[in-house]
Amino acid sequence: MARKLALVILIAFSAAALSGCAGDPVKMMMSNPEMQTKILAAVTGNAEMSGKVVDQLLGNEEMRTMLLDKVMANGDAAQTIMGRIAKDQTMIDGILNMAAQDDVMREHLMTLFKGMQMAKGAHKP
Repeated sequence: MARKLALVILIAFSAAALSGCAGDPVKMMMSNPEMQTKILAAVTGNAEMSGKVVDQLLGNEEMRTMLLDKVMANGDAAQTIMGRIAKDQTMIDGILNMAAQDDVMREHLMTLFKGMQMAKGAHKP
C-alpha cells in the first residue's frame, strides 16, 4: 500500500513538473515582466544573440521602421550614425544624391554650398 502511494505521489509530482515545463515559453515571456527582464538581460549581454535579434528586426519592414525611429530619436545613437556617415565618402555621396532629388532639399544644399564657398573665400590670405 505504501508503495502504491509513493508511486502515485511520484507520478503526480512528475506530471506537475512536466506540465510546468510544457508551457509555451514565448507566452510566459510576453506575460511575465520579470521573465522579460531576465531574457533581455541575457540577450543584451551576448553580442551574438544581440546581433541575431537586430537581424530579425531589420528583416521585417514594420520592425525596421520602429527600430530606426527609436535609434534616430536617441541623441547619442543618431550622433554616432551621423559621425560614421561623415567619415565615409561613399555614404556622403549617397546622402547628397538622395537629398538633391527633392527640390526643397536641393535648394537647401545649394545654400549650404554657397555659404561654404563664401566662408572659404573670406578666409583666404
